[in-house]
Amino acid sequence: MTLPTYIDEILATIHKAGYQAYVVGGCVRDELMGRTPRDYDITTNAKPEIVQNLFEKTVPTGIKHGTITIISDSNVEVTTFRQEKDYYDHRHPSYVEFVEDVKEDLARRDFTMNAIAYSHETGFIDPFHGMEDIEKKLVRAVGNADKRYAEDALRMLRAHRFVAQLGFTMEKETFDAIRRNAHLISYVSIERVRAELVQILEFNPVELYDMTDLFKDTIPELDLCHGCAQNTPWHCYDVLMHTLKAVGYLVKFDETTAYTLLFHDLGKPACKKTINGRDRFWYHPKKGEEIARRLVKDLKLTREQQHIIPILVRLHDEHTPCNLKIIYKYRVQYGLSDEDMYRLIQVRKCDIYAHAPKGRTTIMEVQNFEVFYNVEKTRRPLSVSDLKITGKDIIERTSIRGSDIGKALQACLEYCFYEPKKNTVEDCIEYIQEKGSEWK
Repeated sequence: MTLPTYIDEILATIHKAGYQAYVVGGCVRDELMGRTPRDYDITTNAKPEIVQNLFEKTVPTGIKHGTITIISDSNVEVTTFRQEKDYYDHRHPSYVEFVEDVKEDLARRDFTMNAIAYSHETGFIDPFHGMEDIEKKLVRAVGNADKRYAEDALRMLRAHRFVAQLGFTMEKETFDAIRRNAHLISYVSIERVRAELVQILEFNPVELYDMTDLFKDTIPELDLCHGCAQNTPWHCYDVLMHTLKAVGYLVKFDETTAYTLLFHDLGKPACKKTINGRDRFWYHPKKGEEIARRLVKDLKLTREQQHIIPILVRLHDEHTPCNLKIIYKYRVQYGLSDEDMYRLIQVRKCDIYAHAPKGRTTIMEVQNFEVFYNVEKTRRPLSVSDLKITGKDIIERTSIRGSDIGKALQACLEYCFYEPKKNTVEDCIEYIQEKGSEWK
C-alpha cells in the first residue's frame, strides 16, 4: 500500500519513538478499492500527550477520547488505541479506555471494511475479514450488529449510505438488525440524519426504498408512499419508487432540486382515490406543498431552500405550453430566479422520465418550453431591476409618492414584459400617466 510522504513521515516518527502506528479506516478501505482517499486517519498505542510531544504542530481536537490532530500537508487525526464504554445516548461513549492491542481498537469500529489497519512493517491487520468483504462488495457490521447500532444509532444510516456510495450490498444480519433497532434513530440529531440523507440522494436514491423505518419520525410520508400503488397507464412503480427513480434522473446533482423531487409526490397517499379501477391523485401538488413546508423546517434546511422547495413542489405537475403567460407567472408573479426556473424544468423532466413509457410523452412539452424560455428570457425584463425606469425617475417626473412608487414600477414591469420595446424611461412614464390609478 503506497502512502503519501507526509503520512509515511508521521508513521516513521511514531515508530522511531518505540510505538506502533497504523493508517486505519476509510483510507485503507479506499486504497483497497482503488479509490483515492480523501484523508488519512492514524491509530497508535502512544498516549495523546506523547503524540503531542513528538510533533511540532498539533491541536488537541479530541484529547479526552485520545485524538490529536497533527498539522501537516493535510491535517491528520491520530487516535490512541481504545475501547469505548457505556454509550449513554446511543451516540457517544461515557468514557474510553486506552488499550495496547490494535485488534481491540478495531473491534469497536462499525463495519468490517472500516476495521482494517496497515503499516509498512506489519502489512494489513484484518481480524474481521474486511478485505474479504470488500472483495465481495458487502457491508457487514463488526461483531454483533445489534450492539454496534445500540452504541451508535447513526451507523444504521451509514450502513445504507455505504451501500449507495460504494455499490455494495448489505449482509443480511446487518440489515435485519437495522429493522430491529430503527427506533434508536431518534437519538441522532437532524443535522446528522440530513447529512447522510443528502449523500444517499446523490449516490443512489433508490437505496431509500429499504430505509423508510429510519425516517418515520422525520419524513413519515416516505413510509406511506412505500407500497402506495399507482394503477394508471402512466405509472409503473408505486409512489415511493417513482419518487426515488425521479431523483436518480438528475443529470447534475443539486441538493435543492433533489429535495424537491423527494418531496414532490408525498401528498399522493392522502389524495388517492380509485375510480373504476384507476387511481387518481387530484390536488396532490397542493398537499405536497403543505408537507414540504413542514419538512424543510423539520430538516433545518437553509432559508432559501425553505422558501423555494415548497413552491417548486406546488408547480411540479403544471403544464408548460410555450407562451409568455407561463414565464410571466413563474418569473414575475412567483418571483422565481433563473436558477429556480432551471430547477423546475429539471424536476418536471425527472418526474416524467420516472413514469411508465406512456406517461413520458409529455417530455416534449417540457423540452420545447425550456428552449422557448431560454430565448424569451433574454428579450424582456423579468424583474423591476431590469427596467430602464427607476423610482427616482417616477419621483422626478410624476406626482406619485410612497408605496405607490413600487406599485407603479410593478405595473411598468408587466407592461414592458409583454412589450419589451417599451422598456424606456419615456414610454414607462407615458404608460403610468396614461393609466392614472388603474395600476394600483
